[in-house]
Amino acid sequence: MGPPRLSLTTRGAFAVGAAPTCALAGLLLGAEELVLLAIALGTLLVTGLVQTRQRARQARGHWHIGAQLASSDAEVGRPLELVVTVVPSGRGGSVPTWLEDPTLRWRRSPRAGPQTGRRALPNPALALRVPVLESGDAAAFSFPVPTAYRGVYALEGHRLWCFDSVGLFAQVVGVGPSVIVSVHPVPTEVAIPDALLQGESGPDDLEPVSALAPRRHDNFGDFAGLRAYVPGDRLRLLYWPALARTGELMVRHFDDVTPHRVHLVADVRPLLGFRGTESVLATVAGVGLQLLARGEMVELSTSAGERIGIGPGPHAAMALLRAIAAIDTAPPTALGRRRSRRRRSRRRPAGAGPGSTAHGFAPVGGSPLVVTTRGGANALPGSLAASPLIIAP
Repeated sequence: MGPPRLSLTTRGAFAVGAAPTCALAGLLLGAEELVLLAIALGTLLVTGLVQTRQRARQARGHWHIGAQLASSDAEVGRPLELVVTVVPSGRGGSVPTWLEDPTLRWRRSPRAGPQTGRRALPNPALALRVPVLESGDAAAFSFPVPTAYRGVYALEGHRLWCFDSVGLFAQVVGVGPSVIVSVHPVPTEVAIPDALLQGESGPDDLEPVSALAPRRHDNFGDFAGLRAYVPGDRLRLLYWPALARTGELMVRHFDDVTPHRVHLVADVRPLLGFRGTESVLATVAGVGLQLLARGEMVELSTSAGERIGIGPGPHAAMALLRAIAAIDTAPPTALGRRRSRRRRSRRRPAGAGPGSTAHGFAPVGGSPLVVTTRGGANALPGSLAASPLIIAP
């Protein structure tokens, strides 16, 4: 890959457009002042071009740029700072350089990845001047991380620029590492009856993202004592000495130590609105953390069709919060498009869409816990309306 190309700044783009305009207007109107202004602008452009190339040639390859975060995970609304450190080597520190302010370059994505959007022109007014440094010295700059809203935020390498004295041209002389921050909602604590947190055992077709302890195949758990036989108990659990002594059938009872699976459904339909959706996800975080603390496996799905399984473990809580941060919800502009598509599909029978229903829910199995709002509970499809509901505050 060759050296970075020289690019115009916002000032340079204005000068490039103004110079020929002034020249043409001066010739047509006979105004010498406009012609002289065009000549002056042209001279500044040529001088700035040469000066920027010279500065970039001296500074390129002589800067190390680092980025440091206190944590790559943050709660919504909690301040977090990105510290960018620049260190020159050789004579690079004597060249005037500017560090790009990354505040406006964060990109929100449910799945952070490379951004293909067109970058704006460099603007000297939005860059920070790096002081003159000796070789090996460091200068640190702090920038706020966007934590006002839930999501996964990615920042492509922040750039170190060389400008000319007027700020008409710019050229990159160093690029820092990319940064990804996961912003999750503040978990909402909800009092839930233990009966709803029992979950269900049995095979599961969803692979958990955190490692589970090996399942016991030849052991039912920890021995808890004897109890009376109930039709349906396994015959291999019968305790025959009790039958000989008392004449009653008794079975050995074991505590179930295998994790149960609890299916949570997050209602993130557009009809709940932004606040309703975020309240639902905060409640899901609170309920999910309760389940993981009990040693249960959480199977999380959304009305948009996303699904993930999280098993108990040392990193299970963070895995759950990161999964909730990455859930994609429809922006307000998409709501109108969805409504228009809904009007066109009114004659379509319910469930005709692939993998979804007319209510916007992907089909789920079992008896899940549905987290929704009071308004969303009134518009649940029949298959979920009969499930236990958790109303987000």
